[in-house]
Amino acid sequence: MNKVILFNPGAAHHNVRIPNSILQLGAAIEGKFEYEFVDGNRENDPWQRIESLLQTGEFRYFGCTAMPAMQLRQAIPFSQKIREQFPEVIIIWGGYFASNQHKSVLNSGFVDYVVDGPGDIAFPKLLTALAENQPLDAIENLIFKRDGNIIRNAREALLDQDSLPPLPYEKLNRAYSIDGYLGRTYLGRKTLAYHSSMGCPFSCSFCAVVPIYNARWRGKSAKNIYSDVKFLKENYGADAIEFHDNNFFVSEKRTVEFANLITPENMVWWGEARIDTLNKYSDDSLRRMRDSGCKMIFFGAETGNDAVLQQMNKGGTQSGEQIKVFAARMAQFDI
Repeated sequence: MNKVILFNPGAAHHNVRIPNSILQLGAAIEGKFEYEFVDGNRENDPWQRIESLLQTGEFRYFGCTAMPAMQLRQAIPFSQKIREQFPEVIIIWGGYFASNQHKSVLNSGFVDYVVDGPGDIAFPKLLTALAENQPLDAIENLIFKRDGNIIRNAREALLDQDSLPPLPYEKLNRAYSIDGYLGRTYLGRKTLAYHSSMGCPFSCSFCAVVPIYNARWRGKSAKNIYSDVKFLKENYGADAIEFHDNNFFVSEKRTVEFANLITPENMVWWGEARIDTLNKYSDDSLRRMRDSGCKMIFFGAETGNDAVLQQMNKGGTQSGEQIKVFAARMAQFDI
């Protein structure tokens, strides 16, 4: 009875994206614990699927990712049902909502542990400690309650993203066809959602990323990003990429290296950026990006009011005038 359910609560009605969060946790426990994916976006009745797994008596752990809003509509009632019907099951939440609202989550009575930020190390360590009845205090990125008090362990340094194990796409494909995650978008017929980095080096006051990563960022190498994308193109027909990084364009060198690698693949892509960061890129870098298939950049203007931008702690270099100049510059490169 040490198996794990990795649950992605439903949030989309069409153009469902690959559940990268639980996919990464699967990679972290591969070969250590048996696990099953349950994707609320792909199940007609996700609770029925979860309940049927738990009724086997083989599953001791329920891992649930939770973004604010839509995902809570399944995460909360399903966790409550598990606590009521299967009280022996240990419930572990992660994701932005769990990290930023850990007090509410742990005080709910139906969540036992919160993984605070990346779970690549914390999640398997927690499962091992629970299975072997070991102390939890040394597990970084873990929040839990002891004797009514909330214990927040130290945060780990961000890992070298190239050191992480490969994502178990083939296991996911056995549960839910990868093809069903590659939807038609503005970019292409089969658009891949991909995460190439963790965190963001800035401290905008309104952003949920800041309390988790504290202005830290680490990204995969361009070579490894390309290798993953190439695999998904050759095996599942992906022809476009959405980079869901908090800030894909932190490193100009990495971006240009990736652009050079992906150019022969004839794939279209976009990523998220800060205006003042991307505006420092050379014309040659922007040209290489566009030639490689970069069709769109999603950037935050927030406001054209300079005083409000300062209050948002946008880094002190973004201004209303810069937003307009930047938009015109992107137009020159047809981005």
